[in-house]
Amino acid sequence: MKFDRGIIKWQPFESLTSNKAVIKSILLEKSKIAKPILSEEEITDIENKIIEAYYCKENISIFFYNDGFIKNIKSKIIKIDQVYKMIYLTNNLKLFFNQIIAIEY
Repeated sequence: MKFDRGIIKWQPFESLTSNKAVIKSILLEKSKIAKPILSEEEITDIENKIIEAYYCKENISIFFYNDGFIKNIKSKIIKIDQVYKMIYLTNNLKLFFNQIIAIEY
């Protein structure tokens, strides 16, 4: 005679579902990178490109550092705030100058 254990035999596998989230967060943390250090020349070049793109009303591709990752966004610059050193973009995004790594036209 066979004895059916029912749901009891699946209980050890319940712990595996919670491990997925932990493993995913560990892999995400391991994939983060340090913020690239820019030279004074590169910073000046980026600032000049920001001003040029603002006055020409051009779409630009901005590479910026955010929370361990380098992200890319295409947008137009609406406003440059020199007091807080920020730029405002058309897609309701605000970026600090020190977040920006590169700009391409």
